[in-house]
Amino acid sequence: MPNDFNHATSINFVHGNGFPSGSYQTLFSYLPESMNVFAIDKYGHDHNFPVNHNWQAQVDELIKFVKLNQKINEKGEPEKVICLGHSFGGVISFIACCQQPSLFKGLIMLDPPVLTGIAASVIKLIKKTPLIDKFSPAGKTKIRRKHWPLGTDVAQYFSSRTLFKHFDHRCLNDYVNHGVMEKNDRLELRFDVKIEAEVFRNLASNLSSYKNKLTIPAALVYGKSTKVFPHRYFRSFSRLNKNIKLQSVPGGHMFPLENPEQTAKLIADIIKRFD
Repeated sequence: MPNDFNHATSINFVHGNGFPSGSYQTLFSYLPESMNVFAIDKYGHDHNFPVNHNWQAQVDELIKFVKLNQKINEKGEPEKVICLGHSFGGVISFIACCQQPSLFKGLIMLDPPVLTGIAASVIKLIKKTPLIDKFSPAGKTKIRRKHWPLGTDVAQYFSSRTLFKHFDHRCLNDYVNHGVMEKNDRLELRFDVKIEAEVFRNLASNLSSYKNKLTIPAALVYGKSTKVFPHRYFRSFSRLNKNIKLQSVPGGHMFPLENPEQTAKLIADIIKRFD
């Protein structure tokens, strides 16, 4: 991709739930060389930031990480960064930008599960009961397969699953290389399934409280065939924050890993508009 930027841009990336940041390596490889991506590999796995209500601990984890990785500009001041997040990552990126706007200069959310209004109120109540496992992916997550015998072609296994069936083959390999490890004489998922389920159970239901608190330019990009939420949820959320611009692209909820090259170009174009 040609470099159309006159200065380096730092991007803090936040992964989707269950997908270590290394799963997005192919996507990152298509960004301009002037863009420096830094990321926590697995949110929720630091015992100092256990998954909690509305993902606030993960927001705190994000903010701390950004502060530790900020560059100092020519004036001796901390450089603001772009916050980029997919799914769960898009939501905690939004909250972080609302809580600590001085750290960021732009926000990009890729198919985030954003709930507002009546739907958020209902989920807020359900989260207090075991029913949350039926109304979120937590129920399926806690029982899904998490280990295989050594030598198993796990890429072939995942390619047959609905969530992965449209993945770019390089992104599927990235997920296998960064999401599966050899342990206990077998292959195991690196992302703790119990933590993944807890993330789903604590879906942020307080986004309406951040009405008009986003003070930086932002874009919300959703897949035209996403099945996470109906498209009207994205429109309702964007109406709460005038700085958010909506855009749709071909693909489903996992479009960043289905179309990495096109997604990288879109990200670069959005950041160029921010600048």
